[in-house]
Amino acid sequence: MEPVTLTAAAITTLIFSEALKEGGKALGKSVSEKVAQLLSAIREKFQTVQTEGLLTRAQENPTDKNTSKFQDELETQMEEDKVFANRLEELMTQLKSNETINQIVLKGVRVTGKAKVGNIDLVATRDGSVNQEALVDSQFSDDLDVGNVNIKA
Repeated sequence: MEPVTLTAAAITTLIFSEALKEGGKALGKSVSEKVAQLLSAIREKFQTVQTEGLLTRAQENPTDKNTSKFQDELETQMEEDKVFANRLEELMTQLKSNETINQIVLKGVRVTGKAKVGNIDLVATRDGSVNQEALVDSQFSDDLDVGNVNIKA
């Protein structure tokens, strides 16, 4: 697939996802703002070329047929207007940088007898939402000796 096709497909999937249908409850504030900017840019472009009805129809009734027509039009507009395509790609890059970082150490560990774990350092190396956990859903039947757990977001 061409980069424009991939971007148009990713945008279509994003804006018609279950998270957005549920009012964005699962999205963070910065992600919601970027999605709003993305939708605004698309709406403006579709208004300019008089195809806004495709977006409205897909939003009100997100059937495969309606979202497919929307995606085809989005792809066409991105191919014909590189400035528009670059703006959407920039917004998608910003959205990706806002993804949650998940760091989980020792998940689902089952130990019989004694266990000794040294120091655990969890360090996030980029900005964004961070979820850091240590010793999740683990069972130890005897003594557990854990060193320091240091979490740095």
